[in-house]
Amino acid sequence: MEHRHEYEAVYHPNPSAEAKTIGIKAAEMRRCKTCQKVMPFVMIKKDWVPLFEDPESCEGILLA
Repeated sequence: MEHRHEYEAVYHPNPSAEAKTIGIKAAEMRRCKTCQKVMPFVMIKKDWVPLFEDPESCEGILLA
């Protein structure tokens, strides 16, 4: 059954020096409250974006 992922942060790793040089300011691992899928997110400028595309989710993402 398809659903809209509702992610919540579960871990905040520190970005490496190399990641910071390409514009990544912060990172966190988020888990969907419904299906428990884990997805890495990164902060670029002032926006949080998923590190990978999610081909399984056609309806989008809700950020907690």
